[in-house]
Amino acid sequence: MHEAQLPERLPIWLTASFHETERACLALVETEIEVALSFLRLAEAETSGGNVEHATDLIAKAAATHGVVLQYIENMRAEFESEKCELRREARRLFEAIRTAHRRRTQSDDPQILEITPSIHA
Repeated sequence: MHEAQLPERLPIWLTASFHETERACLALVETEIEVALSFLRLAEAETSGGNVEHATDLIAKAAATHGVVLQYIENMRAEFESEKCELRREARRLFEAIRTAHRRRTQSDDPQILEITPSIHA
């Protein structure tokens, strides 16, 4: 069976389509990060309200999103290096917020610790 060979240079219309698709994916990943940060704010409220199980679920969802973001960053095309750097910063911010939320959840039995732990609200 004869395999189709791709030309060395793609047509401009196809290259533009790749860029549009990549930009749409980038916007989706940025939205996912914001949703994950919302989960963490809700987890903080759930922890304060004593619903540790729901807080744990919300933190797990945020952590799963962080994993997806890292995978996306790893697979980004080279010509999107500046966007990649910005996503790395946002992924780091999400990671730090996950750590803070997890710490608050695990220390929720000690109200003095909660008073000195910084809030994750941006």
